[in-house]
Amino acid sequence: MPANPLLLTVLLVGSCLLTAAQAPAPAPSASEETSPLTASSQRVCSSMLGGTNISLVMVADPGDFTGTGEAVHYLANLQNRVNVTSSSFCLSMAYGSMLGNPVMVVATGIGPTTAALCTLELLQCSEYIKEIIWMGTAGYSPQQGGVIDTLRGCDAANPSTAITRQGDLCITPWAVNWDCKLTDWGDQCAGFPNVCSDPTNEDGPEVSSLYGQCIFSTYTGADMALTMEVQAAAGAASFPARSDNLNLYEEEYWNITSDSTGVSYTLDRPVKPWNYTECAISDSQFFWAGAPWDMVSRNYSAVVVNEALGMNLTQLDMVTVSSQEDIGLVQAVGGWNSLVGSGGKQVMYCSLAFIFSYTPPPRHALDSGLWWRASVVFNRLYCLDSLELFKWRANHVSYYPKSSSIGWAQFTTHHCFDSSYHLSPSGMPSREPTLAARASVSIVCLCVLL
Repeated sequence: MPANPLLLTVLLVGSCLLTAAQAPAPAPSASEETSPLTASSQRVCSSMLGGTNISLVMVADPGDFTGTGEAVHYLANLQNRVNVTSSSFCLSMAYGSMLGNPVMVVATGIGPTTAALCTLELLQCSEYIKEIIWMGTAGYSPQQGGVIDTLRGCDAANPSTAITRQGDLCITPWAVNWDCKLTDWGDQCAGFPNVCSDPTNEDGPEVSSLYGQCIFSTYTGADMALTMEVQAAAGAASFPARSDNLNLYEEEYWNITSDSTGVSYTLDRPVKPWNYTECAISDSQFFWAGAPWDMVSRNYSAVVVNEALGMNLTQLDMVTVSSQEDIGLVQAVGGWNSLVGSGGKQVMYCSLAFIFSYTPPPRHALDSGLWWRASVVFNRLYCLDSLELFKWRANHVSYYPKSSSIGWAQFTTHHCFDSSYHLSPSGMPSREPTLAARASVSIVCLCVLL
């Protein structure tokens, strides 16, 4: 149902002001200790989740990567916060309320296995859980269908002026395991150094007899309803302007690309939500980069959407999202929902991934059909891009209530860091552990219609 623009505007502005007054987060008011493996289920669930009809907001990084956990701003807005310490598989858990709604904020730890273990533990309390919303940052294809692609032909680049931008988000209930491939070094690198070339894989993620399940495309009606609600409200949400440094990074990236493609790319646009027919999450613990692997990943993304919806998409239709944990979450929740069936409490879920870097570096056209990585320039840009991970994260979730005007109308979180940084004698930014903690600006907007 459409949201009242006036109410959303009032709530957005009001809650942002409230958040600014609240930072930094108050100390937790209480702490509880549980033992999920020994206590009774009812007591464990009640003490661990702090109530019923709980919305789980889940992230991966507790601070191992950036020095500041992905949950820090959610926790800053968690009222009557209670930290839960236990022998849990989850690295951190805290429950409370966000503008009157019962919420639990969970950091699973990095990696699909840790995400799955944490999720399965929480699902033991499925009767208490309303929904799971997974939120994280990821690498992205720079352009829907890729800037270059062998399916299109390497003599010319993608003529579209539309690109992905920092802060864009992919909203989907599906994921695919990028690592499921049978290949060897010669097949992967046969086209080197031409980056418009296909890495050859003998068997991909469809061959479950070789890898086990790699394509996670099953979903419930509730999963799809939640995903569509998020998509609809994200399209109506207002997001913060990008920082000058991010704009500089993107301008240089696309100027380098435009010099070879001849395309004038459209940079002046706000955050775009990509829907579940345009993007999919392709997980791997192999941090890859490069146009050939982006082609593979976009192909896998098309495979998972085609299997889910019976479509006939190709890699030319897709934006791929390179992450890690979603396959763990989706397999855990999908397996649980299948296990309990219609007679038990199924839990709906949705994943949101936000772009903080491009997976392929810029490339130069050297000759007809021959493309080369612009490595020297990219290394400088990647350094800036990594720095911006500290300084600007736009994590935003928004969705309309399911059946009435009572519920969550919009839940929008913006992480905006604006902090100074230091350069080493070599001119490279130094990653100090306290960098993100010294952020001078942190805006978190949590908008709820009661």
